[in-house]
Amino acid sequence: MNLRTRNFQRLSQKAIAPFMVSVVIGYFIYHSIHGDRGLLAWFNVQEKYRVVENQLKTLIDERQELEERVQALRPESINRDLLDQQVRQNLGYTHPDDVVILRLDGGQ
Repeated sequence: MNLRTRNFQRLSQKAIAPFMVSVVIGYFIYHSIHGDRGLLAWFNVQEKYRVVENQLKTLIDERQELEERVQALRPESINRDLLDQQVRQNLGYTHPDDVVILRLDGGQ
């Protein structure tokens, strides 16, 4: 072997360890950003959390409104106006003084 190949072998042996370390570090950096538990996945989970939290707030508000309406229809605290509205809407009753306009297109 000549001097040139021997120097190349020494240089390559010295370069293998830093190269492998840099590959391992690169692997961990890549997966810390793009992996299943990386930064991008965390941002996606946070966005989904905000969407679900907004849906929860909407559902809580709707439930509160429905609970208030149900409370108004209970026998111990009946709201006669609300009862009259529900009877007219659900059963189709009308008051004798009401004017009924029928639509031909079948709309509500």
